Amino acid sequence: MHDYLTIRSNGFVTYCDGLIASIEADQARAYLLSLVGSPAQIQATSAHFYNGGFSRISGIEPTPLELGRTPGTIRSIRARKIGDVVNKVLISAEQFERKAQHAETACSVIVFGEDMPAVKQQAYHRLDNSTTMPLKPQWHDWLWDEVLQPERLYSFGNLQLRQAWKISWQEEELEERILEGIRQGYLG
Repeated sequence: MHDYLTIRSNGFVTYCDGLIASIEADQARAYLLSLVGSPAQIQATSAHFYNGGFSRISGIEPTPLELGRTPGTIRSIRARKIGDVVNKVLISAEQFERKAQHAETACSVIVFGEDMPAVKQQAYHRLDNSTTMPLKPQWHDWLWDEVLQPERLYSFGNLQLRQAWKISWQEEELEERILEGIRQGYLG
């Protein structure tokens, strides 16, 4: 496995050392994108990305994929210059909020970690912070299986990005499902 992916955008080449994305057919939609390159390359690629443009990303599949952003607000959470190299991390702001964004039908957030126990623990905390329904930590496996509708995402980068998932739940059904889990004896 490579230490980086290659991104081509408007004639510029940058590198990616961290990515969380959904992949369908020949397109990838980035929730988190960590870019590495010269200041001019990073500026051009991130501006193109902010404006909704597509780039070509190599290193994920045998053939390059179209890389675009997810709908919603894109935010830079880190821009760091080391010598002549810039590292800039862009995220889909709504998916990484401390509390989940409540859409008309569902709430969703991105969770990630080194392994599944860490991911499930993070998912529990994100759900607990996003709802007024009291939750118990020992329910995290049941919540993952029965409530959170996890969707595996492509992840690339350091150990903390080894597992990445988008979790979604129906806020209006959450209390009912938990009470049913208690009645059925699944939750104590």
